Amino acid sequence: MRTSRTTARRRAAVVVGYLTARITSMSAARVWTLGLVMVASQLAFRAWVIYPSWFLFDDYVFLGDARDHPLDVSYLMTPYFEHPLPGGRLIAWVVAHSGDLNWSLAASGTLVMQAVASLAALWMLVVLFGARPLILVPLGLYLTSVMTMPGFTWWVAAFTLIPVQVAIFVATALWVMYLRTRRWLPLVGTAATVAVGLAFDVKAALTLPVLAFIAISYFASGSVVARVRTVVVRYRLGWAVLFLLGGLYTWYYLVTVPRLIGQSVVPALGGVLSNMLGTAFPSGAMGGPWHWDPETPPTALSDAPDVLVHLSWLVLGLVVVYLALRRTRTLRAWVLLGAYLLVLGVLLTGVRGNLGPGVGREFRYLTEATCILTLSLGLATMTLLGAVESSAPRTTPLVARAPRILVVGLVVGVLVSGVVNSATYAHIWHTQNAGDAYMHRLAADVSAAGQVDLAETRAPESVLTPLLTPLNNTRTLAPLVPGRVDFPTTSPQLAVVGPDGGLYDALIRPGVESEEGPIPGCGWHVTEDGAEIPLRGRAFFWTWWVRIGYLSSANDTIEVTMGSQRRTAEVVRGVHSLYLYAERSFDSVRIDGVEPGTTLCVDTIQVGEPVPGGPL
Repeated sequence: MRTSRTTARRRAAVVVGYLTARITSMSAARVWTLGLVMVASQLAFRAWVIYPSWFLFDDYVFLGDARDHPLDVSYLMTPYFEHPLPGGRLIAWVVAHSGDLNWSLAASGTLVMQAVASLAALWMLVVLFGARPLILVPLGLYLTSVMTMPGFTWWVAAFTLIPVQVAIFVATALWVMYLRTRRWLPLVGTAATVAVGLAFDVKAALTLPVLAFIAISYFASGSVVARVRTVVVRYRLGWAVLFLLGGLYTWYYLVTVPRLIGQSVVPALGGVLSNMLGTAFPSGAMGGPWHWDPETPPTALSDAPDVLVHLSWLVLGLVVVYLALRRTRTLRAWVLLGAYLLVLGVLLTGVRGNLGPGVGREFRYLTEATCILTLSLGLATMTLLGAVESSAPRTTPLVARAPRILVVGLVVGVLVSGVVNSATYAHIWHTQNAGDAYMHRLAADVSAAGQVDLAETRAPESVLTPLLTPLNNTRTLAPLVPGRVDFPTTSPQLAVVGPDGGLYDALIRPGVESEEGPIPGCGWHVTEDGAEIPLRGRAFFWTWWVRIGYLSSANDTIEVTMGSQRRTAEVVRGVHSLYLYAERSFDSVRIDGVEPGTTLCVDTIQVGEPVPGGPL
């Protein structure tokens, strides 16, 4: 038995050695070809992920805003919950005006953006390190990373975060080209790329310190002061452009969005960093988390088992130490990654720390960290072409070379694990997005009705999160579907949207009802002199719907007064109901305006909130 196992291991080592030798001897053209094949494979997988998915939460708000506004500067530059997102608003406007809830176009746009980001990652690695086989390792890490999935499946996150990934990759490549040549064209391209990224999300600004770090750490030598002096003098035009861009955007952001950080970061910082950097990131970097917590489906939080988190830290630590013992100047690459992660943690705490430390387990806030991890891995394992100082093999390595089968096994294991965990995350989106069935049912019922009067009601929390208050209602959702939907203040037939998205006749759940009328068979007789109908109690200060049940001998126009509010409405011949929207407080309802000769009997008045009755 032991002999057979030894033979199997030897055969595996031979196969791995053969394949490794073939890969390491690949030409530049073959590296490009294999890189493009890897990108195409990722896009095929992500097409399977995105097309069966659907809109979520803020997506509906963006689509509604886009439908209600012309495509002008005012619309594009209006911040969304204190985030200026002109690029995202432009994408939302195009999708919103292409048809009703056009998920196919939204998904296709997301896939195109991902293609650009993945190709940008490949291009950056080639520019920095050359078309060598080893670049396929960090490329594969980016393409399969589960940490980018939440920022891909959620549409509003995709059109903010994917452009930032593009900006990081493209700006880094162009900046390095500028540092090598000091030509103005790559510098202009760097500034333009970062500016475009800023049009989609403020976190594109973090690309600027990354570029500064690369210049100081890899294109100068000596002490920190000497390095800064060298790069400032040698690349003064580049620094001027970056400082100008950063300064202008900071000024614009502070003027447009006065509250950058919403709270003190100190109380919540420890908990957020513990979850974000201590648990989520190491497991995600190793292809985890191997278990999801669908706290608010279809979004899910990293919920890696403790033993696997510890194992991830152990493996990452061994990789860092091994590379440091085999190569020079590797630690600065990890300093870049660590500093970037720390800034992300502080920003997340300031903006979302009020949601609790669990927010640190959301991979969506680590999306750009995957780009920096890709860059840092390249800087630690390969020579940065044209750099003054770079990682390089030690003349005398301090540790023996790791067995190839171990290295290949680790790389393949991380990549495969990333794909498997991405697939399980996608399954949650495919099966647990309540808004999918809700909006399709609403679209079908509104389309069948053709025209419907709706009372504004709160949407289910699974469809529109309460965090969007006061926008988490049917007034946000219903206009997005085909058909004519009105939210009137008076209606002869009022409907409400049920918890399943279907249309139902509105029943008024009484808070207060009218006194019983004095006339048998009629209730309250309203004459041309009008009538004051008392309620059994006072409707407290709130927003109400009032249902008046009546019998009219003819079509007529009446005026209804509820406290300080007056509504003009139509009554029709026969037994019907009239619905009126009211606010504030009142204890009686007065009806005036009945034409002489018209008999109008009011049987009952109900004041309350609308709830679903029978199907419309």
